[in-house]
Amino acid sequence: MRIFKILPSLLFALIFLGGGLFFMWQSAGTTFVNWQAMQSWQASQATLLQVSGGNNKTVARYRYQVAGVSYESERVYVAKFNDNIGDYQQKLLKSLLKMHTAHQIISIWVNPHNPNEAVIDRNMRWGLFALMVGFCSIFVLIGLLVVIFTLKPNKKQSPKNSQKGVPSLTALRSEWQATLKDANNKETFVEFRQRKIQASIQFTQDTKNEQSWQTRKGWQTASIRSGARHGLWVAWGVALLVVAIVVPLAFHLFEDMTKEFYKGNYAILLVLLFPLVSALLLYRAIKTTLEYQRFGKVLFNMDPYPGAIGGHVGGQIIVPTLPYEILNAPASECLVRLECVYSFMSGSGDKRSRHENIRWAQQGQPKVARSGKGVSLGFRFDIPEHLHSSDVVQKEAYNFWRLTVKADVKGIDLNREYNIPVFKGVGGIKTSRHVRHDISAQQEKRQAQEASLTQNAIAQGDFDIAGLSRAMRAKKQGDELHLSFSMFRNKFLIIMAAIFTGGFGFASISMIMMAISGGVWGVIIGLISVPFLLVAVLAAIAFVYMSFNNLRVIISAQGVSVLRRLLFIPIFKRQLSSQKISHLSIKRTGSTGSGVDKVEHFKIFAHDKKGKTVTLAEDIDGEVAAEHFKMYLQERLNRDH
Repeated sequence: MRIFKILPSLLFALIFLGGGLFFMWQSAGTTFVNWQAMQSWQASQATLLQVSGGNNKTVARYRYQVAGVSYESERVYVAKFNDNIGDYQQKLLKSLLKMHTAHQIISIWVNPHNPNEAVIDRNMRWGLFALMVGFCSIFVLIGLLVVIFTLKPNKKQSPKNSQKGVPSLTALRSEWQATLKDANNKETFVEFRQRKIQASIQFTQDTKNEQSWQTRKGWQTASIRSGARHGLWVAWGVALLVVAIVVPLAFHLFEDMTKEFYKGNYAILLVLLFPLVSALLLYRAIKTTLEYQRFGKVLFNMDPYPGAIGGHVGGQIIVPTLPYEILNAPASECLVRLECVYSFMSGSGDKRSRHENIRWAQQGQPKVARSGKGVSLGFRFDIPEHLHSSDVVQKEAYNFWRLTVKADVKGIDLNREYNIPVFKGVGGIKTSRHVRHDISAQQEKRQAQEASLTQNAIAQGDFDIAGLSRAMRAKKQGDELHLSFSMFRNKFLIIMAAIFTGGFGFASISMIMMAISGGVWGVIIGLISVPFLLVAVLAAIAFVYMSFNNLRVIISAQGVSVLRRLLFIPIFKRQLSSQKISHLSIKRTGSTGSGVDKVEHFKIFAHDKKGKTVTLAEDIDGEVAAEHFKMYLQERLNRDH
């Protein structure tokens, strides 16, 4: 039922909504009610008995008389919590200390209906009040938005829309049962049905694309322009906007920053990151301008037009101002890259940001030929059948095809990107008419050669290859094979964990320090610090584990011996005789990079006859290396046994 699916989201929303309303009442609400009531209090005079405080609070005890009766009070201002917003506390404390030292009489306000209640300053601090309302409203707004979007039906995924053109459940089940005759088919009915729905949606989208794809600006002809000119304006717009904000602010705050630095507040140096970012943005804008001035308009003439899924994407890129001799020089290099990309938004409100998921990518060197005073770069790619077509309307979440050409040459490098039309069953022509330079075939041949070299090296016991040597050290001692996976082998992940630990740790500690002496605001800040602290703790654990865990594996005639340690402390030890091992398997554990730079990482497990597993190797780069190394270990265990 839908209620069970949306219940966690509703609970999350109610926590934010209820918490926001509660803290708004406890802070802004009670402050406003007290201020309004104090406007009818009567003026009186008092003698200061004690004054103390700090940057976030002012404490005073004073004595006064009403109708001949003596009273004492400690209330100083309207709000019942402490804060360090502005210099209100410092000025008030300084004033009261001065009057207390001079034994001056101070003015106060007394509740005529209850003389026990009095206050020194009954004025409302409207800036603080607005800040309290605004801050708590964020939580209320988040809660309301989550409630609205949770209860709102998703039209894109509603049964009426998603199942349009899909056979009935009975017909689908009959079709699914027919596929089960294939012993290799492990697809469940739910997975089968979802695949059919997605295929129907894709078919509908492809039909719309076929009718309207040439209406998109830039796709009217086979000569596609790059986004260089648009990128140039964007680069300068962003750079100038940031500089216009950062530079005046830096001059305005320079004196205060200098004072804070000499007081020992070295964290203020982090503010220098903003001018650094401004300089980097200016550098990028200047570099983009120089690139555009050197190469000008660079067209991609598509062949076929549009690109065909299940066929070819190719053509020629004409660079009229790049001489053939420069690009053909020994130190020069030119690459073209084609990517099928899914672009989507994540987050909410001001924190929404665009992300990319590269579903398919290939890269290679084009064929370079003379074209007038410049060069033409010819190429084609073979496109698999299962990929998505370009979306004509590219807003919110959409698919698009990106072609990138980069030339590392003397002087300014060439760097252009093209958003190109690629469809399934549109245009009638699926193959290139004039381009024979097949990058996909070259890549497949290169991958086959690399796989063959990897297989031969592993079969001969040579593990000094790219897929294994990054994390693993191997040596033979008699009939034993020793595998060692040392500490600090995942440097990129360790650095990322360190960044998360430092960033979230600094933020959580800062908020906790503010919460300790912040009154009601402290409670709010303390609650906000919880997720930051949780992330910091988890990141710290990950940092320690990834940095200091090491694995030692010994494979002999008797079986395998595995020892995992954290630094020098054993945390896992297992011995498994060869008679108890049923089989070995590999498992993908993650990846780094994306597109053509994506590297998948694998583990190799030994399974005993009771279904338990033990790790024999980890952090292997690439499925080919993992599969062949698994076969090598399997043969060695079988031979030894």
